[in-house]
Amino acid sequence: MDRRRFIQAAGAGLAGLAAGCSAEQVEDTPTDESSDGGSADTPTETPGNGDSTATATATTTPTGTASSGTPTLRIGTYGSFVDAPSTSPGGWVKERFESEYDAEIQWFAPDGGMNYFLQRRQQGVTIDTDLYLGLTPENLVTADTGVEGDDSLFTSVDTSALSNVSNVVEDYYFDPQDRAIPFGASYISLVYNQNALDERGVGAPETFEDLAADPYEDGLLVPNPQNSETGLEFLFWTVDQFGEDNYLDYWSRLIDNGARILEGWSAAYSAYSSDEAPMVVSYSTDQVFADRYDQDMARHQVGFPNDTGYAYLEGVAPFAGTDRMDVATDFIDFILQPDIQAEVAERNVALPAVSNAELPSDYDDLVYEPETVVSYSYDDLVGNMDTWLNDWSQQVASN
Repeated sequence: MDRRRFIQAAGAGLAGLAAGCSAEQVEDTPTDESSDGGSADTPTETPGNGDSTATATATTTPTGTASSGTPTLRIGTYGSFVDAPSTSPGGWVKERFESEYDAEIQWFAPDGGMNYFLQRRQQGVTIDTDLYLGLTPENLVTADTGVEGDDSLFTSVDTSALSNVSNVVEDYYFDPQDRAIPFGASYISLVYNQNALDERGVGAPETFEDLAADPYEDGLLVPNPQNSETGLEFLFWTVDQFGEDNYLDYWSRLIDNGARILEGWSAAYSAYSSDEAPMVVSYSTDQVFADRYDQDMARHQVGFPNDTGYAYLEGVAPFAGTDRMDVATDFIDFILQPDIQAEVAERNVALPAVSNAELPSDYDDLVYEPETVVSYSYDDLVGNMDTWLNDWSQQVASN
């Protein structure tokens, strides 16, 4: 597959981790080992705004100007960025931004994530939102292929107005038109329960083929690629490993070996936390959250099949047509500042997008890097994403 883009770990911006960096998702994510679906500790897909379980956050003030005359910046995002006040970054970001700028932030986390905004644009309905924070490469491709002609859901950013842009990790850029500016990253990986594997008398899986082998029968939980960014990027990962001609055969063997596909990341991680299987497709920063809650690290081991991991990238992008572009640019400049990046990444259990962010010295001890990071470029996804997913859906999800 000569189309794939390998990002060597040494050059993937993880130098920031050596100085203390951040990790993938921040939230009340994989909290305790309980399966209580109604508790505040229920896992939610933080970095993955494509998860069908995303919640809606009520907003009432229209975009434009607040009653005090202060401009209001309405920012779309995914639910877990704002819905856990004690840990989610949203509340802290709002307070800090408003203390430094003559503007107010209004968060908006609709059901359906990015699809909400795309559907409104397709219907010719006003979006009334200025920015989207948490845009993934897949989101951008879907948005670009979902509008007619040269129209775009997003508009480009004047990067010369961003004071810390020179420290944004080059490999984290995924939009060739500079509409989406990177603000965070992570790695898709396996998370496994070493205690449970010990009971089976097996070690951690080392390859993708291991996952389809008898010793790991009924052992893997996978978020549905149709509903979850995490699952979708795991699908891309298998395309990279086995090629376009063979990835569906691998999925057939994976399913025959008892791998279960669940609705989304939240459902998969909840099932994993309830000991329904010893392995789940999740994120390589899992131990950051586990450490925060003093959990048994044996239940939160991180694995990279074939020594690879898929890069999960997030950006912030202004919607085309916003009349608050100046304030939107101020916000993007703000969110890229090293101290803001560090705090957001730590709260979001994520990696920062800039190389000069500093996090607690023990943070890098809890964040795992694959030997080789894999991702598909924007151009590759534009030409192939729908085909890969549709073919997978016809063969796997329909059976």
